[in-house]
Amino acid sequence: METLMLANTTSSYDSNENITTDKNWTADFATSGRRGHSDASIDSTTWLLVIVDGAILSVGLIGNILVIYVVVRYARMKTVTNVYILNLSIADSLFLVGMPMIMTTALLRRWVFGAALCHVFYALTSVNMITGAFTLTLMSADRFVAVWYPVSSARYRTPPVAAAAAAFAWVVSGAIMSPVVLYAQHLARPAASDSESPTYSCVVNWPAEKALTAARAYVGYTATIGFLLPVSGVCVFYALLVARLRSTRRHIRSATSQRNPSARRSVTCFVAIIVAVFIGCWLPYWCFQVRRHY
Repeated sequence: METLMLANTTSSYDSNENITTDKNWTADFATSGRRGHSDASIDSTTWLLVIVDGAILSVGLIGNILVIYVVVRYARMKTVTNVYILNLSIADSLFLVGMPMIMTTALLRRWVFGAALCHVFYALTSVNMITGAFTLTLMSADRFVAVWYPVSSARYRTPPVAAAAAAFAWVVSGAIMSPVVLYAQHLARPAASDSESPTYSCVVNWPAEKALTAARAYVGYTATIGFLLPVSGVCVFYALLVARLRSTRRHIRSATSQRNPSARRSVTCFVAIIVAVFIGCWLPYWCFQVRRHY
């Protein structure tokens, strides 16, 4: 998310390249260039963002690695909810792997990692966006089924089934975000003078004839499938779940709920908190994208 926000923000600095800004969804911090600024001149905002990115990288990578280790290492941690949490941690870790590229590009104001890593970068940082949304939807659906059908759903609410659902979410996410990876290009920018070497950028270069329309369509497409539909599904699941808990709580007679009703409520609240954080983090991003393109 931050990658694309930084890209779209900084791509508007150069008025001479507005046509490029309209036609491309840039993925690096300043590949659109700032003519008249030397590479040595790095403003305080850039340094602040790099420092914040470094802190996110350090804390996030350590935390996600610990989650992955605990869930994989200990058999008693392999519950349905933890399988989905493991999937979220894997998606976050893949995004964090690309953050050093973001930080380096922000400081150097050019892409220095080559053409192959340009495609890899987009794959790492874009697919996890949809995967996270789908995984949270699966978690909410699992909570809904656990409360509404505690007995009959027991045969389906197993870690292997959850792992298969998570893998399917990755496949669907890859298909949805494939245009970003396919249209990613490693482009050379002309040097300012004969004595200087050309610089490179890593951008999503939409079809040239109707690039702006393509970019708008893609933003609307991904916002709908990657945010609006999952959030709507989550809200529906939790509305039904809350209604069920309020009206028929005393009629729930599953052995699990009788033995440990507080544990069931705790898991449901935990999932709700994760969903709320997801919405709070992604809503500003999608508002920014829709406002910028429309």
